[in-house]
Amino acid sequence: MWKRAAGKVIFFSVIAGLLIIFGAANIWAVEKVIDQEKLNRAVGLHIEKNMPWEKGSMRFEVLSSPPQIVMPAGKITWKVDTRGNEDYLGETNLVLKLYNNGVLFREEPVRARIEVLREFVVSVKNMGRNYVVGAEDVSLQKKWVRSIPLNSISDKSDVIGKLLCVSVRPNTEITSSMLKAVNAVRRGKIVQVVLDSGAINITTIGMAEEDGVEGSFVRVRNISSNKIIYARVVGESKVKVDF
Repeated sequence: MWKRAAGKVIFFSVIAGLLIIFGAANIWAVEKVIDQEKLNRAVGLHIEKNMPWEKGSMRFEVLSSPPQIVMPAGKITWKVDTRGNEDYLGETNLVLKLYNNGVLFREEPVRARIEVLREFVVSVKNMGRNYVVGAEDVSLQKKWVRSIPLNSISDKSDVIGKLLCVSVRPNTEITSSMLKAVNAVRRGKIVQVVLDSGAINITTIGMAEEDGVEGSFVRVRNISSNKIIYARVVGESKVKVDF
């Protein structure tokens, strides 16, 4: 009787031991599996660390599923990295790098879609062609985008005081191609000419031979000598000659 009982105890002990071993093996394997949640978290951390955008102004979606990989024996580590120069906007190609005992043994592509919250200057009313935009005519509007056009404007100061080349309706995004600088100097109009050498400052009168915006150089006819000079537009009906 005692031997039979002892045999049962040994038998159940062996079974329990095997269950523990296989259970531990499954846990070890599960710990090495890269699931979607882990992949998403790793991608997010990589983007936030390397992106040029302000924190909190980015959102992303991982388009790739976790790779089905049989992990080899050893210490497995992994990270998300970039394949090269990346602007972290729109469709983005990243790479999942897997290491065994610190040695890279596999790479898997990871696709993600990144959007940023960006401010754009928009009109608040109808404005016609050749209208000079004022501060009250535009506002800033935020929206999520996957690309930023080169001619987009995010600062109202880049619009105020400019002339519209086209007519716009309310809530129209204002771009640089819609604007041109207002001519501070106009052809055939009298301008003040400042001759500045540093030590000497002389003011005279001239006539503009061409239109010009502030900062540009225009031809000006000296009223007294009738000679043509080149001067830099520095303000409304005002030019300057440095000599």
